[in-house]
Amino acid sequence: MKKDPKKIITVLLFLLVAGWGIKLVINKAVAPPMRFQQEALTTIDSSLTISINDFNGIVLIVSCYQSWCIDCARETPVLNQLAADLNSDRFKIIYISDEGKEKQKAFRNRFAADKILFTQSQKSLASLGIHVYPTTFLLNKNGEVITTKLEGYDWSAKKEAIKELIDE
Repeated sequence: MKKDPKKIITVLLFLLVAGWGIKLVINKAVAPPMRFQQEALTTIDSSLTISINDFNGIVLIVSCYQSWCIDCARETPVLNQLAADLNSDRFKIIYISDEGKEKQKAFRNRFAADKILFTQSQKSLASLGIHVYPTTFLLNKNGEVITTKLEGYDWSAKKEAIKELIDE
């Protein structure tokens, strides 16, 4: 029985494309675990080196974003207003991007996002497991992820739940 090389190549190409397609669907549909709490982040204004773990005892919303992302742009004013409404030193919103500081400053200024701490990751967001923007995590005071949302979310709907986390 002869093996037809064209059929073998066709099957291999089909399997390769199918595998790539499945990976793409999983990356867009399944929220990634947050495994970068210890990674060094640099604040875009003061160039301080911080990490997510530095905020123990504080309820956090951590959003991994890109300046070109439409859903990130939609989410930013909502999050900035949420921080203003809650007005608590036990609540903070941190934006993480792997883009340069100037792009991030322009994005922040475009949306008057003065209540959000913008930081730069030295590693690419893809290497941290982030493939969808924004990928946003809500963490309790112990640094445990409570909720993860992909591709934008109206965080004002979680306002009461966040208040409860702050008051715990």
